[in-house]
Amino acid sequence: MKKNNFKYKWFVLALFSTLSQVSWAQQIAIDRGLKLEGIWCFPLVTDSNQYLFLPDQSMLGTNNKNEPQFSFIRYVNPTAVSNSGTDNSLVDAGGGGVLHFLVTYNTDEKKIAKAQERLREKLNNDEAQIKGPIIFKEGRYALISSIINPDNGQSEKKLLAMGAAPVLQGSKIALSFELDPQRSKLLLESFKTNTPDVSIVFDLTFSGLLDAYNAKMTVDWAEVQKYEKIGGGVQIYFVSAELEKIYEELRRTSAIKLDVVGEDSRMQKIVDEAYAKVTEMMFQRVQPEQVPATDQNSLAGMLGSVLGSSGGGGSGSGFPLGAHFGYKRKDIKMSGKSVLDFSSRNATERHHYITFNMGDLFKKYGADSNYFRTISLYDPEFQIRQIFVGIDGSIIPEFEKMINNVTITLRKKHQNGSSTFKEVIIKKGTLESNKELMMTYNSVGDLDREKWLQYEYKAQFNFLGGKTYQTDWKQQSNSMINIFVPYIRKIIKVDAEQEVLVQKNVRAITVKIDYPFLGDIHTKEFTVRPGEDLTKKSFEVTLPNGQYDYKYNIRWRFKNNTERIYNGVNDTEILFIDNIPDS
Repeated sequence: MKKNNFKYKWFVLALFSTLSQVSWAQQIAIDRGLKLEGIWCFPLVTDSNQYLFLPDQSMLGTNNKNEPQFSFIRYVNPTAVSNSGTDNSLVDAGGGGVLHFLVTYNTDEKKIAKAQERLREKLNNDEAQIKGPIIFKEGRYALISSIINPDNGQSEKKLLAMGAAPVLQGSKIALSFELDPQRSKLLLESFKTNTPDVSIVFDLTFSGLLDAYNAKMTVDWAEVQKYEKIGGGVQIYFVSAELEKIYEELRRTSAIKLDVVGEDSRMQKIVDEAYAKVTEMMFQRVQPEQVPATDQNSLAGMLGSVLGSSGGGGSGSGFPLGAHFGYKRKDIKMSGKSVLDFSSRNATERHHYITFNMGDLFKKYGADSNYFRTISLYDPEFQIRQIFVGIDGSIIPEFEKMINNVTITLRKKHQNGSSTFKEVIIKKGTLESNKELMMTYNSVGDLDREKWLQYEYKAQFNFLGGKTYQTDWKQQSNSMINIFVPYIRKIIKVDAEQEVLVQKNVRAITVKIDYPFLGDIHTKEFTVRPGEDLTKKSFEVTLPNGQYDYKYNIRWRFKNNTERIYNGVNDTEILFIDNIPDS
């Protein structure tokens, strides 16, 4: 039927024209998903007849001729010769390989149409409709490959790269990897098999509203501090699998208590959300490529162990923690006990995973030099380097809130002393056109090919109202420049046991926070009274990347016309307003 033909291009354009309304308009009931024809579908909170779906497959990107956007070039560098000075007339030349391809994730329209038929049958409702894809908050990718260990001949999973993935269905990411001669040979032999050991795992974050549960979680901070990994151990960075073990241990020792009234079938959903809340209080989520260089190798090793053994959780959805992120332990400043109530419908985040394998690409295109070839670098002057610009999903809504445009400047210092400068400007219209952003530079006297791959870039963010922020020059050799917002948005909530406030005769509480941004100190405050719905009381703050602390002031006013004040510094997303100081 025509009404089942999804117009993706129209959808994407329409999305950006109403971006400021997307957050509420596509709010889903995250606990009420249905798996239909292999696709997870979730009802909208505002209309239970309307469903959004999670994409279930990824594939190689294709050009306008439906040809795969892929190449594997093995190169020989005659200027780098080993075994020289021997009596052998046959010597080993230098070289290696460059693997480049574009990947996209999507969903078959025919499959969506069948899923809609199943949805109507299951609900016995002909008005039920699958509107379109869920818009992800952010995305990550991990490239995983099997490498033969030359010492033991065994196949070992290895994490080759991680980075930002697009958040719009149908978007592409460009991946490019340098390989030494041995690995380029091993990879070529792997491509010749039916299922080459080269795969991409997408970690896509989506949000929605939880159901209300008759449940409470109590965190005893004194007991938490006794646990070595939290209360001052050597380890600073953790991965998702470690956090789950930590939380299970904290529950076993009653440092965390979860009291639930109701059916056992909902228990796992409550546990997932409890773990997500504890993570907000104890850890700061970090992107591996943005941690200090001294910690990157150890964190990459831990992530590689998780992703290599499990594929990042496989294809699926509903995971509370992201397998592609690191988690940095916070300096916990809380004391006493904190009680979190799940009796209200709160917003939460979940992770969806899609795994992609190259398949029989060599069988189809192995004889085509556009895809697989070996070349000599005898005359490198004719080569052009393509540098793609990737836009992190967190930037997209900022064009409605704060950002006017972003200028990306590339600087290539050539080995003959000259320099090449290129720029691209990212505006709201750039995103709406969904076009590929790319800059190039030539080879100008660049005989050292490894140095030729190195370049510098910086980003200037121009904000609405005239203020600007410019990053320092950063040197790299990747074929993708990933652009992130230079700040983070936090929702700071307040929580309390209402009975405590009533028992202590509190009339009202004023909460004020101060935080730095773009050279100014911003202040926000509100007043809450005992009995008010605390889920509607929160601050949205914007903090510079790497600076998570904010100052807060809590003023309690009592029915006897006295008051108490507490000033503090915090870096968590929750302020407990029932911890009233004695004086």
